[in-house]
Amino acid sequence: MGDDSITLGPQGGLARGMSVRGPPSMSAALPEISPNPGDSRRMTAGLNGFSSLSERGTYNPREDLMPRFVLPDRFGGPAAYDQSSAPERNINFGGRDPRSSDRSFERSLTTPSTRTQGAALTQNVPSEKSEERLRDMSLGAIKEFYSARDEKEVVLCIKDLNSPSFHPTMISLWVTDSFERKDGERDLFAKLLVNLTKSQDGTLSQSQLIKGFENVLSTLEDAVNDAPRAPEFLARIFAKGILENVVSLNQIGQLIREGGEEPGRLLEVGLAGNVLGNILEIIKSEKGESVLNEIRTSSNLRLENFRPPDPLKSRTLEKFL
Repeated sequence: MGDDSITLGPQGGLARGMSVRGPPSMSAALPEISPNPGDSRRMTAGLNGFSSLSERGTYNPREDLMPRFVLPDRFGGPAAYDQSSAPERNINFGGRDPRSSDRSFERSLTTPSTRTQGAALTQNVPSEKSEERLRDMSLGAIKEFYSARDEKEVVLCIKDLNSPSFHPTMISLWVTDSFERKDGERDLFAKLLVNLTKSQDGTLSQSQLIKGFENVLSTLEDAVNDAPRAPEFLARIFAKGILENVVSLNQIGQLIREGGEEPGRLLEVGLAGNVLGNILEIIKSEKGESVLNEIRTSSNLRLENFRPPDPLKSRTLEKFL
């Protein structure tokens, strides 16, 4: 052996544990040498700087499951030990909870860009829900009106909506809903629209009313599938607005002629002629032929332009041609 002294270091499982936790304090006692020859050879190679694969000893499959770290050289001086890596290895100095490092790591995963993207998504959600909320509130208001017959409550609800840009959509929802109502309720609804548009506080404007009617006409072809008399019901609402001077026959005529899912679609399928023919029929029955002729003359509408293409015919319109 000679006179050279031999220095023993921790080996086996303890050596691998030290590679994760860092070097023990100087006061720690040296453990017994592991009886595992493979661990002994690996430990000796780590201490003496050997790196050849032939000196690693017996292969242990569990080694691939463990992170591989270089064992710090206890005798290489301060330069051999990197203090900057201590927090990453969760070294427990002074009773520090190693789980705090895990929490710090989790917090570090939430980068500023991630938080910014999350905030942007959150800001988009309320806008989508507000549209749905406006629809629910407006439909709830008209249902309450049919029950209580209180126009003031409807006015208060419109003010609570606080969204003038939504008024055309609200009107179209109300008109489409009226197709499923009784005749008496539709008459009350037509009167409600007139009063809201004529109100001094400007609850509804004429432009909002016309835009709402335009929205209804764009979906009328589909509405007829569920309510075959929808053109007649819509004509009654239009006629009420014309007789109350809220809208003119000329304005309604233009909406009808250009209406549909695509411009002019209602004219192609014959619905335009049916709606206009019903409007004229209602005005005549309520106010007489003289009033009808006066309204027709002032509107300058050419009824021939509302005839559907052959072979379609509009019986209600043909009565006035």
